[in-house]
Amino acid sequence: MEDFKWEPKIAELLNSKVGKCLSDHPFVTLVLLVFGVTASVPVGLFLAFAAVTFITVTAYCIFVEIVLLTIGGVILLCVLCCLAVVAFWISCVLSVLYIIGSHVFNYSFIPSRVPERTISAGDMEKEKD
Repeated sequence: MEDFKWEPKIAELLNSKVGKCLSDHPFVTLVLLVFGVTASVPVGLFLAFAAVTFITVTAYCIFVEIVLLTIGGVILLCVLCCLAVVAFWISCVLSVLYIIGSHVFNYSFIPSRVPERTISAGDMEKEKD
């Protein structure tokens, strides 16, 4: 025990109030020492578990985010393609309706036409005279 006192940090610890109390009660010192050694194993396992869990959750979240964004992007692409096809067909239908409507409108609301005068061969001869 005298060899440890020559170490300055140990001598400083043993000269403090806590060191004197531990020197006076060796059983309490032994209990604290055993507790410290045995507690280091579960604390180390817990810290390892926490680190592995954190890494796993982070990787899982990144994986899920990538998968969900990919699925969402594919769904968006499909929806936009379907909208383009629907817009094309609606434009075709509206164009056909416009053409039909304009022809119907032109032929339905024609102002009364003046009948064309037909010129016969006999009338042509009369005009030359």
